Amino acid sequence: MDLVAPVVVEPLRSRRCSECRRGPLERMILEFNAPVCLDCADLGHLVFLPRGDTALTRRAREGSTLWAVVVRHNRRRTRYERRGLLVEEAALAEAERTCLADAEARARRRARDAERRAALDAEVTAALRAEILRLFPSCPADRAGEIAAHASAKG
Repeated sequence: MDLVAPVVVEPLRSRRCSECRRGPLERMILEFNAPVCLDCADLGHLVFLPRGDTALTRRAREGSTLWAVVVRHNRRRTRYERRGLLVEEAALAEAERTCLADAEARARRRARDAERRAALDAEVTAALRAEILRLFPSCPADRAGEIAAHASAKG
């Protein structure tokens, strides 16, 4: 059974809690379309973990019995974007400890994966160059290599 995590909103405008009238709110939860502060929603004991470190976020979420997703509306993109998580402080401390313990192993794995991806990208570029030369036999080989490198570049 999957449980849905509560969604906490970072408001763009100054808001007040509809229950205790405290404000302005840094983060709130919407209950029946009314802003409620985290203390009134029984989420005040959670600490904010910003996005960015995937391993830390995953471990803190798994270790926390109660957690919530924090989002903020982006007007330019007209959508809500994730800002981080609210997790229990003990779970965050434990996650930080385990991340420090295996940081070296994760760095080695990232280096191996980067080498593997570079080799795979070189294979894709070579295959694309061969296909360009097959489809356009009068294309110079060096120009086909430039086109393949440009077309297969990621990002």
